[in-house]
Amino acid sequence: MDCVEEEVDFNWEEYLEETGATAAPHTSFRHVELSLQSSFQPGMKLEVANKGSLDTYWVATIITTCGQLLLLRYCGYGDDRKTDFWCDVMTAELHPVGWCAQNHKTLQPPEDNVYLRA
Repeated sequence: MDCVEEEVDFNWEEYLEETGATAAPHTSFRHVELSLQSSFQPGMKLEVANKGSLDTYWVATIITTCGQLLLLRYCGYGDDRKTDFWCDVMTAELHPVGWCAQNHKTLQPPEDNVYLRA
C-alpha cells in the first residue's frame, strides 16, 4: 500500500537488478506494515475531536493514509484542500460515526483557522 494515490511506472526489481543493489528487508519499514494492518481506508468518515473547542467533535473524511497517519478533511469543506490536516491514529481522538450520539458528546463544526495544522 502506497502513500501516493497515483500509479508509478517505476519497477524496483529491474532497478535492483540493473544496479546490483540489495533490497532492504521489509521489517525496516514498520510504518508500511502498520498501514497494511490498519482498517482505515480513504473515503471513510470519522468523528474527530475539534482542536479549537474542548469536548466537541466534527465529522471528517479520510483523504489518504500513510502508515499510522491519516490525511483528513472536515465534512462541509467540499474539495478545499487548504484545510486538510494530518493526524496520528496512535495519538488522535478518532471515533466511528455515531460515537458522539452514543456518548452524549457535542458535534460542532470547527471554527475557521483553528484546526489548520495538526
